[in-house]
Amino acid sequence: MNSFENHAGFNISSSRLQVVEINFKSDQFQLVNVDEAYFNENLNLGYDKETKINSLLQSAYNELIIRKPLKCNFVSFTLPLDLFQIMQVPYDNTLLNQDLIEEFRWEYSILYPNLPINDLVIQYMEIDKNKINEAGTAIVIALPRRFLQIIHNFCANNKLKIRFIDNAHIASDRSLFASNILIDKGLILSVYFSDNNLSIIFSYDSKPVYFKIIPLNDAGQITSILLDEINNNRYIKVNKGFIENAFIAGEDVSISLTKSLSNATGLNFNFFNPFEKINPETNLYQNRCYVEKHNSFSPAAGIALRLA
Repeated sequence: MNSFENHAGFNISSSRLQVVEINFKSDQFQLVNVDEAYFNENLNLGYDKETKINSLLQSAYNELIIRKPLKCNFVSFTLPLDLFQIMQVPYDNTLLNQDLIEEFRWEYSILYPNLPINDLVIQYMEIDKNKINEAGTAIVIALPRRFLQIIHNFCANNKLKIRFIDNAHIASDRSLFASNILIDKGLILSVYFSDNNLSIIFSYDSKPVYFKIIPLNDAGQITSILLDEINNNRYIKVNKGFIENAFIAGEDVSISLTKSLSNATGLNFNFFNPFEKINPETNLYQNRCYVEKHNSFSPAAGIALRLA
């Protein structure tokens, strides 16, 4: 029996709300909706009052469902990069999970003294020692609980059943690996660019070994930052010769930008389609979001495909 529930993934950025809905029909996944609605003014989840956040989200959501009502009750969300605090630290794998979480809270209190440490929701990924990683470390991801509550309240107000809330780049990588069956081995570089933030993930044998989010003044910094992360990385052993494939996704990332970045770095960046392996409803072939802007929907697609 199939365990996949019909599911819609939403991605929130500063400018828009995107939706990807995937249903299970006739023993196969089917893509039934790809759409986006722009906010009336820019949204800043980190600083705006909750009343403004609710108003902007609700208005964009209403626009989406007027055009095409959801066929599912289950939804998940990806949130902007700058809401998350990422650190990569050595860890003691003999500690119990809760003891590790408390250790990470202490680390966060040292690195980010202004964070609401006791109000952080913390998850971590254990990175075993391998040819890329000389010592076992943990990638630790923290998000203030208030953002989870905002999404839960929004879903309750719209009679939606929330399943997952995730980081936009992590969800984007989920759709990358789902749509590219030939990249499960070796070192993969994945870059995500949105709202003047650059996110970098190195994966080895399809598992993340390095994750960093870097605020930018402008896109002109991307090349030098990437080369520095490749040539002077203190967490993993990496150089351009080790990288099997490189991918890019994000808001309004174009093929021409991808080519320019490839020329500037000497890496062959790929502009991937998260819908490549999903059968679409026929009407989507007339949908500009599906045909022309598919790359920017990789977070919404990735969270819609998430099973656990």
